[in-house]
Amino acid sequence: MSATPSYLLVDGHNVMHAWPDLSKLARSGGRRHLARTELLKRLRHYQDMTGTQVVVVFDGTTGQINEEREKDGLQVIYADAGHTADDLLEKLAAKYAQERTMTVVTADSLLQDTIMAFGAHWMSPEMFRRSCEEAEQDMRGQMDKLHSRRQMLTWLGLLGAGSALPACASAPKTTPLTAEAIEGACRYAAGKKTTSLLIMQHGRVLHEGYPNGGSRKTPHRIFSGTKAFWGMTALAAVEDDLLSLEEPVSEVLPEWRADSRRRQVLTRHLLDFTAGLERGLTIHEDGLKDRNQMALKRPLLATPGSRFIYGPSQLQVLHEVLKRKLAGHWRHESPTRYLERRVLRPLGLGPQRYLPDAAGHPLLAAGFMMTARQWSRLGECLLRGGSPVLKPESFALLLSGSQANPAYHSGIWNNRQATHDGAREIDVEEMLERDWDKQSWRHTCLLQDQVPDLLACIGSGYQRLFAIPSQQLLIIRQGQNASFSDAAFLRHLLGKA
Repeated sequence: MSATPSYLLVDGHNVMHAWPDLSKLARSGGRRHLARTELLKRLRHYQDMTGTQVVVVFDGTTGQINEEREKDGLQVIYADAGHTADDLLEKLAAKYAQERTMTVVTADSLLQDTIMAFGAHWMSPEMFRRSCEEAEQDMRGQMDKLHSRRQMLTWLGLLGAGSALPACASAPKTTPLTAEAIEGACRYAAGKKTTSLLIMQHGRVLHEGYPNGGSRKTPHRIFSGTKAFWGMTALAAVEDDLLSLEEPVSEVLPEWRADSRRRQVLTRHLLDFTAGLERGLTIHEDGLKDRNQMALKRPLLATPGSRFIYGPSQLQVLHEVLKRKLAGHWRHESPTRYLERRVLRPLGLGPQRYLPDAAGHPLLAAGFMMTARQWSRLGECLLRGGSPVLKPESFALLLSGSQANPAYHSGIWNNRQATHDGAREIDVEEMLERDWDKQSWRHTCLLQDQVPDLLACIGSGYQRLFAIPSQQLLIIRQGQNASFSDAAFLRHLLGKA
């Protein structure tokens, strides 16, 4: 289990009345207890399968707050007679949301606004119901894995009834960031038109600031940061046997079979941008009839696997492949619905800004708008080795890169070439501004200072998500393009400036 688990706070009665099958039981006086029993069973399954620590809060009738704690299981809290479950949820969010990743499940709109103001995330009962159903389905085939996981979920006592969360497992020892280093990084970022800066380590917020007119609640375009969500979606589809990385794309796209070079394109080439297709920058435009067909007709400029060509065309071909694969699946989902079910919901995120064309195809290369806190959910997933979205073996693929560009795969940039004797520190955005045949990715890295496990999501104008798993360090930077330097900023923060 991650050393920095996230917490899920569930408004018990609210959720019971929002789920149709439980609501029917709850309305029957003699069977009301069955609704509670069934809810707790589903929450145990969810906790065991995701590693998320679950706290359930119910309205109470006694004169004091009561708590039940199951061995290796849930924490259940009953409010006292003078307060509601909402009051207790607000109290927990106010006390802990700044330090730990926290999601509150409720349909109460007033409570939603309050807990989000405290820094917690929100999930609707319907969205959470679907997540629980998926966790329960997974559990049926993984009972052995369940047993070993439950042995790891050790809960400690409350520091004060109803006012504390279970303690996390002790985090691995890392060198903490100094106040001076954080101050230096913040000063550098503020001087470069940064509007959002979030720094977290071991799940704790070390700094959260919104200089230059920024706002905590205002979503910001993450541009190519969108690619990572779709990259993880593709790898999830590989796990689900919908896609195969080594399958020729022409097996799914018969219109490509007549071209001998297009027959060489594999699914993995689309993910690491080595299919050889022309960039297709017009695919970014609004008001298009069918951007997928535009992508399929892009000319092939290089032998598949030989060159890194960064642009929207290859991801749109991937979308068409996934669309056709899903059409034959029993769920009959669109790629967008698959993304939401398989990636966004497990991260505690809802539907995004997809910029669909007239045919309903989203733009995979860009489009999402997120606050720093929302984008950090993806960063936490990277720190946890892909959990709860990907298995470890899939996460390893995410970091593999390609021969043409070892520093990129599926929307994630890595720093693994930093240890090479000939390592070259580059500005990724500056390199991407060159024509594809003038770019050089040999021995390139984001930072030469021996942080080989540094990962990054990179969006235009220096929108950045940095994750360093060995240090359990997560950074979100949003703002405008102002000669921001990834290396200079990270050196300030890591005390290497």
